[in-house]
Amino acid sequence: MRQTIFILMLLIGSTTVQAQSHKDTRLKEIRAAYAKAKEKIARNGKNGQSPKDMQIILNQLEDEEIVLYDMDEINYYFDETTEDNVEKKHPYFIVEKWSNHGHTRYREVLIEPKRCVEQKHNTDNSWTTEESEKKDAEFYLKIFNWINYNGYFIPLNPDAPQKPTTPKAERMKHIRATYAQAKEKVARNAQGDMPNELRITLHDRGDNWPPRTAVTNIYFEKKGEPTFKNDNPYCCYLITRHDSAMNMDGYAEYLFDPTTHDLIFSYTKGSEEGETHEWRYYYDENGHCIETKSNSEETDDGFYDKRAARDLLHIFKTLINGEDEDQ
Repeated sequence: MRQTIFILMLLIGSTTVQAQSHKDTRLKEIRAAYAKAKEKIARNGKNGQSPKDMQIILNQLEDEEIVLYDMDEINYYFDETTEDNVEKKHPYFIVEKWSNHGHTRYREVLIEPKRCVEQKHNTDNSWTTEESEKKDAEFYLKIFNWINYNGYFIPLNPDAPQKPTTPKAERMKHIRATYAQAKEKVARNAQGDMPNELRITLHDRGDNWPPRTAVTNIYFEKKGEPTFKNDNPYCCYLITRHDSAMNMDGYAEYLFDPTTHDLIFSYTKGSEEGETHEWRYYYDENGHCIETKSNSEETDDGFYDKRAARDLLHIFKTLINGEDEDQ
């Protein structure tokens, strides 16, 4: 009996030593990966290399009377690979900075580790746990993959119930008036101390293509207090996107109805090798193109514009809500 107990104690002790040894090895690997990631970030965009990073800045004025606002900044650093002629981006480090009326939060996420082996806090009243941190990291990665189309598209809904439509002349007049109002809102928004704006800046394509900078601006306003939990109190009225590189320049606008929040107009322009093409699409209440204006023979009735606008709108709603708006 004593011999059995002694053997069991040896086995338990051996297992504990092995577990501690595994933990020590894992911590060493994580610290090495962290140091390597920090070195890559320090070299990013230097020594003639193209920067490979993406920044999301979300400013939202919640209360004009006491100037209460949220500012959220998320920075991604990634590597790129080409698989079957498709570029894929692989984030390795994420930094989040958040502030609200004197409160601040800073978070770093190293992508390589898959599980938590140790937690360290400088306070007993921690608002984070192993599970909440992993959930936040998964949320950041989801947003990154959506923005970079790493296998993600929001499908259009051709079977949506049809709405009554107005005559074309009346609809065109409404679209032009809405466009002018949106431009005025953007101008006023830019003059505010804390404008309502979601900006996404992407730097990439440095290995096989000239470096590119893509800036997406999503403009929104408060539409009133939410009527039930998680109802988004903000509505997007205009999205712009500017892609620029040494060999190309592209620009796009997506206009949304202030009442229905549906896409009603899109404009795209592309310049490459000395040629510039433009496309303007006007949509009815059901998203059907009723007018196309273009200097190109190739048109698609706004199909790709509608898909791009739907994807960006989904990203906006998800970031505003802080969770996947489809769930």
